[in-house]
Amino acid sequence: MKAGKGAGEWFRLLNYERLYFTIQRVSGLYMFFYLVFYRVLFDAFVSPASVSSFDMTVPGKVLAALFLVFLAFHGMNGLRIMLIEFGIIKGWPLRSPIRNVPGLRRSKSHLIYNILMIVVAVAALIYLPYLVAFGAVFRP
Repeated sequence: MKAGKGAGEWFRLLNYERLYFTIQRVSGLYMFFYLVFYRVLFDAFVSPASVSSFDMTVPGKVLAALFLVFLAFHGMNGLRIMLIEFGIIKGWPLRSPIRNVPGLRRSKSHLIYNILMIVVAVAALIYLPYLVAFGAVFRP
């Protein structure tokens, strides 16, 4: 990461760790705006009956399902970052003057956790259409 580049730096030189970083930031922003603006402000300034009727529509269910998918990813990636910081998932630096390869790519435990994150993401994306089609009102 280079200092002073802003959000454009999130999308530079895409690899899976940078993709996790970008989705972590986007999911955090979405969850913040969903909870603060939609749940708190709309419930306070718009009638709860109209908010509940919007929750029963397809866009309302998609917003709620997207919140759940982002919540699952944000939690799993946060746990991955904590495991790295506490030294449970270990890697070693690869010194290459041509390509800057993250050191954790060589860790077996990091590979296993990446596979677990992919399985959770696929399960959440399979559950998303079910929640949109058959789900009831979602109130976090």
